[in-house]
Amino acid sequence: MTHLRGSEPFRGELVEYMVIAVPDLDATAMLVPALADLVDSEAVTILDLIAVESADHGITVLEVEAVASLAGLASVDGEVGGMLSDADIELLSGAVTPGRAAVVVVVEDRWAERLLAAVRSAAGEIVAGERIPRARVEAAMARRRDLLDQKRQR
Repeated sequence: MTHLRGSEPFRGELVEYMVIAVPDLDATAMLVPALADLVDSEAVTILDLIAVESADHGITVLEVEAVASLAGLASVDGEVGGMLSDADIELLSGAVTPGRAAVVVVVEDRWAERLLAAVRSAAGEIVAGERIPRARVEAAMARRRDLLDQKRQR
């Protein structure tokens, strides 16, 4: 198991995954400082992290230790592994275009703990969440600007 998770206990309510596609495994080195900073600042706890190479004939899954460009994560505090099943990896790897590589990271969002505490205090629960693709956000923002422009012209 890789050591990345952080020393705080796992709480398990604000967990998400990201598939970060890059041109090749060497490009994953550019992710290391940001991931390390997120853990060091306690914004997230990394629960699992793997690298994936996609090709026409299938995928190759690599543990962090096997990817030289991710070696900088060895100094990040904590323990990682075992969150992603083989079925999870197969499903998530489908998002990676053949000829590219990716990092699949499972994180606990520590930055939202105050919100979670408030939700619990209100006898509530977080029941859904989703990352919105950039293209959808940009389209929505453009529609919003158009509507505001129309209102100003009246």
